[in-house]
Amino acid sequence: MFQQFRFTGTLHYVVGCMVVLTLHGCINSWDGPPHFVHIESMHLETLPEEGAATERIEEVWVYSETDVLGAFPLPADIPLSPEQLGSTAELTFSAGIRANAISSTRQPYPFYDAIVLELDLEYGGSDTLDLTIGYTELTEVTVAEDFETANRFQESNASSGEVVRTENPLRVLDGLGSGMIVLDSIHNTVISATNEQEYDLQSNGPVWLELDYACTQPFWIGLLIKNAVNSQRVPILILNSTAGDRNKIYLDLGPVVRTSPDATHYEITLDAYYDGSADSTFVVVDNFKLLRYP
Repeated sequence: MFQQFRFTGTLHYVVGCMVVLTLHGCINSWDGPPHFVHIESMHLETLPEEGAATERIEEVWVYSETDVLGAFPLPADIPLSPEQLGSTAELTFSAGIRANAISSTRQPYPFYDAIVLELDLEYGGSDTLDLTIGYTELTEVTVAEDFETANRFQESNASSGEVVRTENPLRVLDGLGSGMIVLDSIHNTVISATNEQEYDLQSNGPVWLELDYACTQPFWIGLLIKNAVNSQRVPILILNSTAGDRNKIYLDLGPVVRTSPDATHYEITLDAYYDGSADSTFVVVDNFKLLRYP
């Protein structure tokens, strides 16, 4: 059976009506193979002010009312035991991502809605769920730069290259434009940051950066931390070559933000240094989003 759900709140409860098929009418006891729930993918929908609905949801985390049932790579076939869970089970499905582009740090993304469903289970039964999620109601989404009409990145005086807005359809990752850096032996250094945006990232909860990118050489993402007296440039993560293919990263900014309690505001940094792997290399970036719970 196929069902589709869309959730826009922090946590929403939906009862899924299932048809239980048996050869003998009512089932008095469970005996047989598990009930499988198939989830092909989890889709993201965003409000206009939340920017592009790009995601890299790689797995689904499944919880019963009392236990963690597991994390399952997508597409997933999730086995459920009616003997353990009962003929009716309340299950929670959370979207799993790879934090900081590291495979060993897979976790549920704290800003995506969790989906709670009540399912009827039978041995040998199966369901197919089409799950659509959004950002939670409490999430503050700041679209820091999507390059649709402008380019907020400004290079330092030490740069020989630059971040430019491109509308080249072979390079644009989303919408009308993307940010692009072209590097070679002459234009070999780009040290840049968003200019006078003054993002407030302080939070008692999680703080993350989302970014879409494609590149043929490594580049750095970080934060410029400013207070009333000085500023500090903190490279956080180097992103390796994707051979020009599109990718997305979820970067946890919490450790840096929590160690800078005196900061008055932050800027996003974007740096690249020509690696000589080809006569000319490039970095394309798009959809910078800052997310936090105020």
